[in-house]
Amino acid sequence: MKKLRLLPLLSGLLILGSCSQEVSYNPEITQDELYAHIDYLASDSLQGRLPGTPFDRVAAKYIKDQFEAMDLQLLGKNGYQFFSFITHQEAGPMNFLSIESEKLEFRKDYTVFPFSSSDTLSASVVYVGFGFKFGTDSLAFNDYKNVNLSGKWALILRGDPEHENSDSPFAPYSDDKHKAMVAKDNGAAGVILISGIKFDEEDNLITSKQKYFDIGIPVVQIKRNIIDRLLKANGTSIASLEKKAIETRKVMPITISQTISVRTDIVNRSKNSQNVVGMIEGSDPILKNQYVVIGAHFDHLGTGGAGTSSRMPDTVAVHNGADDNASGVSAMLEIGQKLAFERPKRSVILVAFGAEELGLLGSRNFTENPIVPIDSITAMLNIDMLGRMNEQNIQVGGVKTSPSFNDLLSNTGEVLGLNLSMSDQGYGPSDHASFYSKNVPVLFFTTGPHIDYHTPYDIIERINFEGMELGTEFIYEIANELANQQEKLTFQEAGPKSQPSRHGRELKVRLGIMPDVSSTQTNGLAVLAVTENQPAWFAGMKKGDVITSINGKKIGNIQDYMFHLGELKPGMTINVEVLRNNEKLVLLVQL
Repeated sequence: MKKLRLLPLLSGLLILGSCSQEVSYNPEITQDELYAHIDYLASDSLQGRLPGTPFDRVAAKYIKDQFEAMDLQLLGKNGYQFFSFITHQEAGPMNFLSIESEKLEFRKDYTVFPFSSSDTLSASVVYVGFGFKFGTDSLAFNDYKNVNLSGKWALILRGDPEHENSDSPFAPYSDDKHKAMVAKDNGAAGVILISGIKFDEEDNLITSKQKYFDIGIPVVQIKRNIIDRLLKANGTSIASLEKKAIETRKVMPITISQTISVRTDIVNRSKNSQNVVGMIEGSDPILKNQYVVIGAHFDHLGTGGAGTSSRMPDTVAVHNGADDNASGVSAMLEIGQKLAFERPKRSVILVAFGAEELGLLGSRNFTENPIVPIDSITAMLNIDMLGRMNEQNIQVGGVKTSPSFNDLLSNTGEVLGLNLSMSDQGYGPSDHASFYSKNVPVLFFTTGPHIDYHTPYDIIERINFEGMELGTEFIYEIANELANQQEKLTFQEAGPKSQPSRHGRELKVRLGIMPDVSSTQTNGLAVLAVTENQPAWFAGMKKGDVITSINGKKIGNIQDYMFHLGELKPGMTINVEVLRNNEKLVLLVQL
């Protein structure tokens, strides 16, 4: 695993007490102050501001110090709004498994999957092969046909008939969790996953500590030799059943009469993070009871690595997040200090959101546990990645969430000489989505993703501070107008208010492109056409682009594309790297 720029933990901890220095500022928006904020927040010493770490808390303390220097009223608990989040699930101390009267040893004879529920089940067992149930244009399987699993364990082989084939058509359906959910959908009260010899000759037990949500039934893995003892009465074994399932692609269900009794105990491991919240009280005795919220998330990916959303998952290195989103926080602070000096009519709340990268956790906590009434928030302005302006371009989302936005944005952008790329929808891949779901008019400001997005190369040296100053001035003008105008904004719905939910079954996703399925190239997939009003079109993909990766996973041809598309879920926001005229671009696509 490649390692870059990784500093010892001590280097970050040494700065824990360094944030309470006296802070002074010029009330005007300046490049020097924008630089100073990013220089601190995106420094190697903060180790990528991973939520739930000491560095997360240091970053929050720095922002609170800035609020105090502006003489903002600190809201919540001395400026903080704390929340907890689950980092992963793991087996607890109360797991138990017995077959008839024989008690098995945990982590030696069996283990529990982290997506299992905590539950108890005593039942007989039905073998259902690889546990497939799917249909495509070229392949269809149903291992549950004429099988009654009500109140029983489903015994399922791990993997698939072409496990060693990276282009296996079974791959999208061979994941352990996927199989368990399909079994549940087909009546199973619990699932036993078993490793055949072809899948894992050594029969290792899983040790995963990933973040999951339990699927509602107990799911365990039992060693092969133990299940073989149960199958002896049927004159077969797991090796024989796996071999037959691979060769014939068919399954003959087998009922095992012995009762397997299980108690599963899954423990949620959690950490704490926080939003940082300060208020500029409005100068108007009536309008001060209405609020304009200006927000930006301050967390990032820590040192990246496997299991994070780093686009270089094989690299452990400080992900500084200078653009994502130290730039947004820096702009918010500069806008806040200017508004604090001028005291607009409405009150303005500045919020630095925590744990955005983990799923908008901070903004969701703010809107679910509001410090001020949600219906008193007249607008929410979200700043996420403002540091890479190119040719005076800035993107604005949520334009149709209020009828007043379009003219205000267009007129202000024209005065400042900006080229605005405006999107109507209120829902999007950042913290404004949490407010839009509560009927709050929202605007989302960004200069867009780039090749350094979610990599260790998102560093301060690559920030365009002249462009960032211009973008910050633009957002200030919008915020100032909204905080001073007499009429309260009218909310209007502009697109869906949340990502589609998913309950059990795999749902198909699509980008909305015509890929070059006939190409023999192995260095990318050409886009022959892009369908209007589909995800790729909204993300800015164009005819002639060549897709080279999805979420950091290489796309060399149509097989790679279809495989990785099968891993995706409706509602996800993915990053797609493309080549356009020999230039690498990163597009954010909301499925």
